[in-house]
Amino acid sequence: MTVNGKDVRKVRSNRPPLPRQVQEYLGLKLRAQLYEDSPKPQYLGDPAVPREFDSLIARIEARDRAERSERIGRIARQAVADALANLGDTPSRR
Repeated sequence: MTVNGKDVRKVRSNRPPLPRQVQEYLGLKLRAQLYEDSPKPQYLGDPAVPREFDSLIARIEARDRAERSERIGRIARQAVADALANLGDTPSRR
């Protein structure tokens, strides 16, 4: 299947089209609505979010952890590279 002569799989992306702040706002609203609509917990520790969302939540959390780890690694590699580059710039002491 093509869209404007392009393969649909290439046109679509896993990246969300909404800004992060909008996603967080909508997530808060969804949680609030789920909380209002869901039956009250039967016992302490009874999950407020339906079990159907467990796998989706786990995938989102895993993706966020992977992105965060990659970002931290990239920053750390850049910091080490900058530190090594600056080693030659400092005058030696005798």
